[in-house]
Amino acid sequence: MPEQFPADLGVLAGLVREAVPRARSVSIGQVPGSSRVVVVYRATVDGVRYYLRLAEEPGQDLTTEAHVLERLQALDVRVPGVVAASPATAAFPRSWMIMTEVPGRSIAQGGTDDEAQQAAMAAGRDVAVINSVSVSGFGWLHRDGSAQLAAELPSYRQFVVSYLPTPWPGRLQEVFDLRQLEALRALAAGEQDRPFRAGRLVHGDLDVTHIYSHAGHYSGIIDFGELRGADPYFDLGHFLLHDGETRPAQLFPSFLNGYRQVNSLPDGYCQAIRTSAILLGLRQLSRWLSLERAYPLSHPLVQRRAAELSNLIDGKPAHPERQTPRL
Repeated sequence: MPEQFPADLGVLAGLVREAVPRARSVSIGQVPGSSRVVVVYRATVDGVRYYLRLAEEPGQDLTTEAHVLERLQALDVRVPGVVAASPATAAFPRSWMIMTEVPGRSIAQGGTDDEAQQAAMAAGRDVAVINSVSVSGFGWLHRDGSAQLAAELPSYRQFVVSYLPTPWPGRLQEVFDLRQLEALRALAAGEQDRPFRAGRLVHGDLDVTHIYSHAGHYSGIIDFGELRGADPYFDLGHFLLHDGETRPAQLFPSFLNGYRQVNSLPDGYCQAIRTSAILLGLRQLSRWLSLERAYPLSHPLVQRRAAELSNLIDGKPAHPERQTPRL
């Protein structure tokens, strides 16, 4: 969980003025509904909107993330532009980054289903490029200011079982039946033998809420606060896990179509994507049920995730009740 940092809005405005010294007017406000993972403020500079991001934890250096965004922009991926970034200093003890706005709104919020499908396809092409970038290791990206991307875990085997309960199945036995527990155990055991020697850069939280469209056309992807090194199917699996959660239209086929226009996928990719979706969802559920977080079984996130995983284990869409029939 991010550590709360009492940032003064006047001090934040000073950071923006430092980055844009010719600005005549600067106003700062917290982004309504911003996530508990990413600390973001909206900065309006001479009528133009920017976003100021603060590091979630002491010691994190967002210049690593700035390097990533600049690299992706050079690859023609539509992501926020970096105006300025700084490590923590004596004057301001948190790293920070100022980004341009991706115009429009998320495809979770509006537009026709056809527009959403076109945006999902375009986002799939961009995500394929993102996933082509190599990372040394797996798991959370080290935010240490380096442009050389490295992650916390040296092997894919460790990544697969990270956050899973030891001994197995822990509190998961209160959520799933014996058949489901055995299916989950077998998936995790089999996945550990995958010969992935290096991670792929992944967005880490990719769903329709982070894909933006403006005037009916795809405008970009936002919120790179969960970057990590992972298997090549992680972002595809995350999209599949959440498809239909906030918008009933089925958008994963369009997203996958765009992805495959850039990156070819080997035989068996459908099962590999489903396996990645199940295991990433299981790792997150295990974190919620851990002693550290101790979510009750009645928590809406726990109940929803258990239902999603049960559906995927049985070969169904994660959210069959929300799917719009395709004609």
